[in-house]
Amino acid sequence: MSGLSAVLGAVKDARWLEIRDVAEAQLALLCAQAMRWLRPLGYLVDVADEPASVSAPAATSSQREAGERFARAINRATRYGVFRPKCLARAVALSQMLDAHGIGGHRIRIGVRRADGNFTAHAWVELDNWALGDNAWSIRSYVPLTSARVVNGRHPGPTRFGIPVETKLPDGESMWDQ
Repeated sequence: MSGLSAVLGAVKDARWLEIRDVAEAQLALLCAQAMRWLRPLGYLVDVADEPASVSAPAATSSQREAGERFARAINRATRYGVFRPKCLARAVALSQMLDAHGIGGHRIRIGVRRADGNFTAHAWVELDNWALGDNAWSIRSYVPLTSARVVNGRHPGPTRFGIPVETKLPDGESMWDQ
């Protein structure tokens, strides 16, 4: 099914909440991807100070349902949207959507595995140790390294669209001197 036919089907069936969620998810994915491209290495996510289960009360059933709804919207926007973001951008976008809707207690998890001689990594979001938008059997194949959170603080230095940008090239010259 193409993106256009999916949207037309949703409009025909008057699923306005789904349409709004997918539109919000597409915007969140674009912002997360822009953050990946524009922030200097090490300024996108940071190690979480404490486990999400310690810092926030347990999620209610309505918060968990909303989290699943937002994860489905992220997956649909990834499948039918304007680009195909990697797992870290998807996790950052979902984390920011949860924050925007007042759902705490979630965390970005980063795990690694070795399969067929290749080292791979994956990022996903957990709400009360429940993976949102990912298959549990797939995630179990990764060894979790750490919990992370999106860096919200301002990066000292120049920004573009409110997102910090690196102004130094690898040889130490400023990119603005070119």
